[in-house]
Amino acid sequence: MAASDVKWPNWLGVIVEDLEVQRRFYRDALGLSELSAGDGWVHFDMGFPNVFELLQRSDEPEYDRPRFQPGFAVDDIHSVRERLIAQGVEPLTEIEGGPESQGYWCYFRDAEGNVFEISQRLGQGWES
Repeated sequence: MAASDVKWPNWLGVIVEDLEVQRRFYRDALGLSELSAGDGWVHFDMGFPNVFELLQRSDEPEYDRPRFQPGFAVDDIHSVRERLIAQGVEPLTEIEGGPESQGYWCYFRDAEGNVFEISQRLGQGWES
C-alpha cells in the first residue's frame, strides 16, 4: 500500500452514552454547527469534507464502548480496503454508505484493537 492511500482524517467520531447531553454540549457550549442527525447519530460541520460525529453507544463492534476514533480519507475505498485486509488488518464492517450519504465508509481494528475508519467522500460539498 502506498503512503498516499490513507490521508489526513476527514472524520472523527465520539461514541457516547447520552447522545442528547453530548449533542447539546458540542452544539451549545462549543458552538459547533450541526450538519445533520438521525437515530443514534449527529454530524457537525467542520468544513467539507470534514465531519465530527457523535454516535450513540450500541452493541455493534464499532460502537460498543465510549471512545474517540478517527476516519482516514481515501480516494478509492474498495482498493484500500482490499489492501488493508491483504496486509492482515482486521475488518469490522463491510463498506457502508453510498451516494445518498455522500460517501462510503468501513471500520477496522489496529494492532492494539483500536477502531478506525476509512472513508471516501463523494461530491464537492454538503448537500442541503
